Amino acid sequence: MRFAIISAALLVTSACATTAGSRHASTLTGLAPSTAAPANYQRPCETVPTTVQAAFECDRRSILGMAGEFRVTFAFDETVALKPGYAPKAAQRSGGDEIVLVVEDRGDFISLQHILVAGSGKDATVIKHWRQDWQYEPRDMLVFRGHKRFELEPVATGRAHGAWSQSVYEVDDAPRYASIGRWDHANGIDAWTSDFTWRPLPRREYTKRNDYQVLGAVNRHTLTPSGWMHEQDNEKLQLDADGRTTALVREIGINSYVRTDQIDFSPGQAYWNRTRDFWREVREAWAQAARERKSYELQQMLDERPRFEALFTLAEKAGNGETVTRTQIDAVLQRALALGPAQTSTAEPLNVQPQAPTQAPLPVSPAQGMPD
Repeated sequence: MRFAIISAALLVTSACATTAGSRHASTLTGLAPSTAAPANYQRPCETVPTTVQAAFECDRRSILGMAGEFRVTFAFDETVALKPGYAPKAAQRSGGDEIVLVVEDRGDFISLQHILVAGSGKDATVIKHWRQDWQYEPRDMLVFRGHKRFELEPVATGRAHGAWSQSVYEVDDAPRYASIGRWDHANGIDAWTSDFTWRPLPRREYTKRNDYQVLGAVNRHTLTPSGWMHEQDNEKLQLDADGRTTALVREIGINSYVRTDQIDFSPGQAYWNRTRDFWREVREAWAQAARERKSYELQQMLDERPRFEALFTLAEKAGNGETVTRTQIDAVLQRALALGPAQTSTAEPLNVQPQAPTQAPLPVSPAQGMPD
């Protein structure tokens, strides 16, 4: 019953705007909220940095500026049909309330954990949501290569110089996608833009569509006077068994994070206080699996149940004071990771530089746990 509630809460955030039960539905019309920006705002970087160290500090403040309490809206519009005969699907709108916590800060590495809070007081439902890790001048990244496969790939020194990678994880800390990009602090804007990046299908379409296999995207994170925005320029790609890709349609979207002091996020903070040690162990287990295996296929279902349920069950036990061992965590990962034959695309998605990047983000998933 507990996981049915969690899945329902997550699906509310990924439902279209006309779906009953979404309290944001009536206000979600355009791609972004139409509210005026606050007059009082201090940017993370007031002037364009002129040294490497100053740029590094500006970048750090921008990343840390994404922490806080937010009302979140998601908007996605398919815009350009690229394959003959394809008709763009209806626009999608959704929303939710999230607290974003800094769970680790080592200077050149920052980890931000999103926690979704639905309802209030004793009736509040709390879900550990997605996570984003930022690494300065990364040596490697765990990238999605299609056909459920993830590979740990080195990053060339020249490409990493002055850049930050963003690695995004699902609700159970399984990998979702990783990309590399640079922060820009010119023209009164603090924004990070990624290379073209592959990812699995978003939850909003994962169970509904089988006409494409990869979501390719350019991501941009921009600090705003109201909070921040995650913009994406998406291409929905059909991926053949031999690695060839065909674009189906382009899509733009905006994940808008607007700061709020009107939501009681204490249940979310309380949940994290009870389970943070457990989830730290889970993060290390996934990281060790990537280091040791280098390449694996990630299973979404375990014994006909969503994979996230296995680790969420252990998290509940840990949160209730029961002892949960690393051996129990590793046993779940062992079932979720298959070595199988590699099905790596001949394309190099991480090195592609698309022309005129626009924008676009996406919703949530119990199996994938992401708003994109």
